[in-house]
Amino acid sequence: MSRRPEPRHPTGPGASRGRELRRTGHRREHGSRDGAPRGRDRREGALVDISAHRVAAYQDIAAVHFDGHPYAARAGINRLKREGLVTEHQADGPNGGSFTVLAATRKGAAEAQAAAESRGDADGQHFWSGIGRREDLAHDVAVFRAVLAAREELAAKGIGAIRVRLDAELRRVVVRRSERARARAGRKAADAERRRAAAELGLPHSPEGAVSFPDAQLEYTLDEGAGGQTFGRVNIEVTTEHYREGVIAAKAAAGFALYGSNGKAGRLIARTIAKAFREAARPQRSGGGKDPTPRELMEI
Repeated sequence: MSRRPEPRHPTGPGASRGRELRRTGHRREHGSRDGAPRGRDRREGALVDISAHRVAAYQDIAAVHFDGHPYAARAGINRLKREGLVTEHQADGPNGGSFTVLAATRKGAAEAQAAAESRGDADGQHFWSGIGRREDLAHDVAVFRAVLAAREELAAKGIGAIRVRLDAELRRVVVRRSERARARAGRKAADAERRRAAAELGLPHSPEGAVSFPDAQLEYTLDEGAGGQTFGRVNIEVTTEHYREGVIAAKAAAGFALYGSNGKAGRLIARTIAKAFREAARPQRSGGGKDPTPRELMEI
């Protein structure tokens, strides 16, 4: 049985405030004396998170931005719906049944961008509207959870995430640059520009120009002291139990952070990576090596 990650309080776009601000009991629309987020702050944070990730499960937004409080979550999300900022949809679960997802409207995406900019959290973040393809909703929700898990892992190391880029945005950047080069100078120029764009975006690519795109990419900065900063990226891939071992091994070798969408997928990742370690004959793993134990996300 797969496990549900603890409610996340991510950094970056849509981040709610720290765990120390979690409250119990009924929440009013105005703030309280303990300094907890006001209702407006919670709704803005929820809207920014939904739009930055294109869709999110209702229960995840309730957990992250309303501390799991059902009444506060229902009231906050209903208000976003009444204001024309968010839509609510029923999606089919991978194992039968259904679940509720939230997506921003065009007006909501514009409001999300304005809210993020007012907080200084925009950093080139793209804000999405609409739900995309209905058959992808379960996967898109799993990607949202994987990004939250990656943010928490970074935050535990004192690293702040600054932007999330979904696969569609990354593909668009690479394709546009490649096609502009093709229009100017032909196929060889397009291939070269595609490789250059992939390298600049931190995407694995072959000498021939084939690019491997993750489900999402999380950008972060690490303060080095004396005003210095290190910029980095985490390429995030959500796998299912239907992934071939060769694909999992290739993505792991390319440095992707792999997250299983359910228990079976997580165990497949573990078996594949363990097999890769054995075949590579690397018994001298140092303490600095990465633990191949996969993350598991809640099965919907």
